[in-house]
Amino acid sequence: MKLKTFSLFFGVILLIGCGPKPAQPNTSVTLKQVMEWVIDPNADVVWDSVKSISNAKGTTEIYPRTDAQWEAVRNSAATLIESGNLLMAQGRAKDDKQWVEYSQRLSRTAELALKASQEKNKDALFDAGGKIYNACRACHDKYADFDNEAKK
Repeated sequence: MKLKTFSLFFGVILLIGCGPKPAQPNTSVTLKQVMEWVIDPNADVVWDSVKSISNAKGTTEIYPRTDAQWEAVRNSAATLIESGNLLMAQGRAKDDKQWVEYSQRLSRTAELALKASQEKNKDALFDAGGKIYNACRACHDKYADFDNEAKK
């Protein structure tokens, strides 16, 4: 009886190990390219979407006014949410702890921008942009060699 139980248990363990391996993400685009081509341009859309410009003629408030402008911000926010996942992909993640936390923070703060764009709330969008900036800055302070070298 013990032999049958052991054999059954051992057989189940072997079968578990024989399942299909999870698909490995395609990381042919480098981390630097993800930053330059995906994250930075989409963060810029969010950051540039709400601001005030003051000069001798007065103050101009800039914020999305048309559905198309709000949709552009929404699309960029959604891209930033998913960019957190891109940063955690095997082959890109710098480590399994802090890097993952920073990547998740990017996604969480971008969710605030997504919500603000869906509600067409310029003040909430401005605040979300600041939180996205702080998330990026925290990660860059720890991991971005080009930022660390500029501080020297």
